[in-house]
Amino acid sequence: MTRRRAASRDAKRRAVRRTMFRRTTKPRDPRNRLVALLVVFAMIGAGFVALLVDLQAIRADDLRSLGEDQRTSTRRLAGYRGQVKDRGGFVLAASTPSHQIVADPTMIADPSATAALLAPLLGIEVATLTSELSPGSDNDRYALLARTVSDTSVRRIRDLANGDATGDRMVGVFVRPEEDRVYPADELATPIVGRVDPDERGIYGVERQYDEIMTGVPGEEEFESSRFGSISVADWKVNPATAGYDVILAIDHRIQFVAEEALKAQCEATSAMGATAVITEPRSGEVLAMAGVARDEDSGRCVIPRHNAALVWPFEPGSVLKTITMAAAIEELGYTGETLVDVPPRVTIGGKTFVDRPAHDAAPYPVGQILADSMNVGTIMVAQHVGPTQVHAYLDRFGFGHHTGIGFEGETPGTVRAPEDWWGSDAGSIPIGQGITVNATQLAAAYNVVANGGHYRSPILVRSLQAPDGTQHPVDPGPGKPVISQATAAELTELLVGVVETGTGRAAAIPGYAVAGKTGTAWKVFDDGSGQVGYGSANDRRYVATFAGFAPADDPRLSIVVVVDEPSNGPTAASTVAAPVFAEIGQYALRILGVPPDEPPSLVGGRVRGTPAPGPGAEDPPDAGNQAMAGVASPDPETADTGAGAGADR
Repeated sequence: MTRRRAASRDAKRRAVRRTMFRRTTKPRDPRNRLVALLVVFAMIGAGFVALLVDLQAIRADDLRSLGEDQRTSTRRLAGYRGQVKDRGGFVLAASTPSHQIVADPTMIADPSATAALLAPLLGIEVATLTSELSPGSDNDRYALLARTVSDTSVRRIRDLANGDATGDRMVGVFVRPEEDRVYPADELATPIVGRVDPDERGIYGVERQYDEIMTGVPGEEEFESSRFGSISVADWKVNPATAGYDVILAIDHRIQFVAEEALKAQCEATSAMGATAVITEPRSGEVLAMAGVARDEDSGRCVIPRHNAALVWPFEPGSVLKTITMAAAIEELGYTGETLVDVPPRVTIGGKTFVDRPAHDAAPYPVGQILADSMNVGTIMVAQHVGPTQVHAYLDRFGFGHHTGIGFEGETPGTVRAPEDWWGSDAGSIPIGQGITVNATQLAAAYNVVANGGHYRSPILVRSLQAPDGTQHPVDPGPGKPVISQATAAELTELLVGVVETGTGRAAAIPGYAVAGKTGTAWKVFDDGSGQVGYGSANDRRYVATFAGFAPADDPRLSIVVVVDEPSNGPTAASTVAAPVFAEIGQYALRILGVPPDEPPSLVGGRVRGTPAPGPGAEDPPDAGNQAMAGVASPDPETADTGAGAGADR
């Protein structure tokens, strides 16, 4: 009974479940699902079509350019800066291929890790590189890590960039082709050649003077590349770089070297503040050497400075300017070497008394002896015969007070005051080379007038500019001008030969050659520490010693000006300080130029001296009775060592 009841309950439950889950709606049509699926596919297809239309029609050009940019790389081709060469083609300055290492700090993922890789290759501390590679802001996109890097370091950096383990750390580091300025002769002719800054812009010298024309124009190389490098079969476009013009100097590097070494030795030997030399070819005016040394404050040694003292340093020349006074007398008054001039023991002008040492009696002296013995009083008497107006006119005609035309930045024209501006003792001091300032190159050009038969030519430092295709463009210095007659120049030459053979310039003699030249020892204006500018006191003088001349005297091939600034160890007169340097440079330069010795060795014969020449090596005080620049009074010649006379320049 119980089993029947249980079975009945189970049957009822099954009936209820069948009733609960009985389908009460009509089954869906499967075709609807297919239609919906087709709609979805249609929409997707329409999207692809729209995208293709956008890619192929609407944005085709933009996307094509984007693709080309992604696979196209460019490389900068350096436009090399022009070279600086001497007259024989010796290279004094040139640019060579080099590389810079730069970075975009915003692309560097781990600055310290990248710095650790680069530090040993660049020779820079890791901490310094880490700082450089860390961006200061979102706009900090450029950092110059190394300006010049060796080829070996460049190869290793590129290996790091392409390495699987290190490539990610080198993202943002770039190797940029550059050029490096080199000077094969080191410091030779530095004041002339000049130097460039790190960006290869000229900062002084010829590098600055011709910076624009020497700077080349960079080119560009465009090529297609993949991850593994350039694609050899792809398009390759090159816009070639253009090199700058070469500058061909008139100097001879051999003579330049000889001059610099001679000046260094004399500067050291005499404990001078500096020394300068200008060597030219008189006929053309070409500068064969322009050398200078200066005492370095730190080392105390005489070194080659940046500034070109031969053009930028004005100084009072002293007795070398007596040649100009004599030129005026010969040209205007018909004087010759034998013309006698009454010379008193002393002369007072503007309240200042000029004397000669050693003292001499009042007597007629020939012009030749006045110049040979560098007699101050005798020269002043000649100048008084000529007159201040003519003395000034001849200083002007010989180029003093004007730029030389050499075109060098910073050149000083010197100071030459017109006669109406002369005051006090100027009429006595200016004819003997004080109260006037010049530069060494002006002095060389003035003596070239005598060597050239009376014709002035502007000095030439740059011979020509050479285009990248080799075309030469000579630098035109402009026409010369007549200054004195050929007869006057010949007479002056004979007088200057006498200075070297029998007068104050005997130490300038070059064996086998007739030398014409003149000594000059001038007091130097300076501040003695009291705030007063002047010539100092009797026991505190500073001197500038000069010798100017040319050789061979009968056919000049070489002219030389030597200036020694403030010699203080031993003799200070030009005859023992400047003249020997002239002889040393001249002897080597004549040999380098292949100039044969004279036949006969001298132009001078039978000159009659008024008094015997002093013995070799005699030391007398320098020119005296001198008036400084305007506003600076000279010491009283009666109570101070202002007197100078025959042999004053020894």
